[in-house]
Amino acid sequence: MGDNDAASWMHPRPGAIDLLPASRQPRRIRKRLTRRSRVSTATIFTPMSPSETPEEHFPLQTVYTRTSQPRFVNRYDSREMLLVVDGSCINNGSASQPATGGCSFAYKGVGRSGLTTAFPFSAGEQGGSEGGTVGFPLEQTGPGGEYHVASSNRAKLRAVIAALQFREWQVEGWRRIVLATDLEYVVFGATSWLVSWAKRRWKTRKAQRVANRDLWEELHSIIDRLAGLGTEVSFWLIPSRSLIKQASDLVRDTKDVAREAALVHSDTSAEEFTRLCGIEV
Repeated sequence: MGDNDAASWMHPRPGAIDLLPASRQPRRIRKRLTRRSRVSTATIFTPMSPSETPEEHFPLQTVYTRTSQPRFVNRYDSREMLLVVDGSCINNGSASQPATGGCSFAYKGVGRSGLTTAFPFSAGEQGGSEGGTVGFPLEQTGPGGEYHVASSNRAKLRAVIAALQFREWQVEGWRRIVLATDLEYVVFGATSWLVSWAKRRWKTRKAQRVANRDLWEELHSIIDRLAGLGTEVSFWLIPSRSLIKQASDLVRDTKDVAREAALVHSDTSAEEFTRLCGIEV
């Protein structure tokens, strides 16, 4: 690490997004889930009103007893906040062209009428953000350093991990973090299938290898840690063809940002698994 990098990490600027590649993080032992492991799962979020969009159910508010920054706060329970996540993959499943993935998450701001998007991997944008939505390319390697082919499922799962790691959300005092997504693979994987996969030694019911084990184990460690600190992780499944999804600027914008990250903002800087850290954002 160079002197400038060290200074940037030791004295981060408010409003910045710091990029922390795996090579800059302290070495840690990855917790592998086995059939004997105690598995911590997320829960399913059921909206109070099924007709409300995410931004209607979780309007943008500032709860000054927790943070000076606005958050999407549950209008029926001010102890709960919302993150909207998405992922995209260009040439997904193609055998002739390389696949590139993009990820996104929104933590404040309301759709097209809200704050701008930050692409912290892009030249000229590293280190700062005025936006409430973050877009970044899917890295070529996982948290353990192994190379992985990009896919839509992997991009969306990676977006969930990035959103949960972006801030120490439990320090702000949230009892529950709700993640909204349209992908059943992520929702049911985190709330149910994870237990079965571990018991079957990471095989599906058809005895096939479970994809993205490295990310699933990374997500599990985050869910388990937050649970130990008193913060529950829940998933809100937004059906792909639902009226709610069509009516939500926030959901559509997050999807557009993920696709833009896959199309425009993918370069060699995205080779290494990198944690995105929001500093006073």
